[in-house]
Amino acid sequence: MSATGRAQRRDAILDAACTVLAEQGLDGTRIADVAKRVGISPGHVLYYFESKADLFLQSLATVEERLRDEALARFEGLPRAADRWNAMLEVMAPTGPGDFKLLLWLEAWEIAPRDERVAAFTAALEDQWQELQLEVLRQAQADGEIAPDRDIRDFVTRFSAFFDGLTIQVVTGSRRIDRDRMLEICRDYARVQLDWELG
Repeated sequence: MSATGRAQRRDAILDAACTVLAEQGLDGTRIADVAKRVGISPGHVLYYFESKADLFLQSLATVEERLRDEALARFEGLPRAADRWNAMLEVMAPTGPGDFKLLLWLEAWEIAPRDERVAAFTAALEDQWQELQLEVLRQAQADGEIAPDRDIRDFVTRFSAFFDGLTIQVVTGSRRIDRDRMLEICRDYARVQLDWELG
């Protein structure tokens, strides 16, 4: 198989793994389940991934990479930092109860306290999202949308924890917080904390 073919096969396995993991959870997922979804043998899956844990982490990383790519794509044609911030929130926020992307995160958060590798891996992914937030906020300060004396790094730390809490409520089906309400709350929070006109 060519290098392109191997990359396509690996991507197909990751797509299948994301779906199966979201449906069945990490404990309920077997390599054979993922292999069946792709139409290959379990041994072929293990050719690309050393274990179920490795497949899980790479699935989470793939989801995050695709979300970041989507956010950056939306930034094109949006010169204002405020518009980029709103676009980023729309990409980051769960689509609703059972959003498979965020279900993977719930699995990772549940495992992380007992698994140093998962803890380090998820921390690195979180750092990437926080850096993207900082990039947008630095632009906002440079363009005069946010005062230069605002501590944007401290804001991002607090905002990320705030955002994660709301995410859990939406993904688990809260009757009080849905996606639209979550986005409204997040915009209001940034508006008040940073004195930022977000439109």
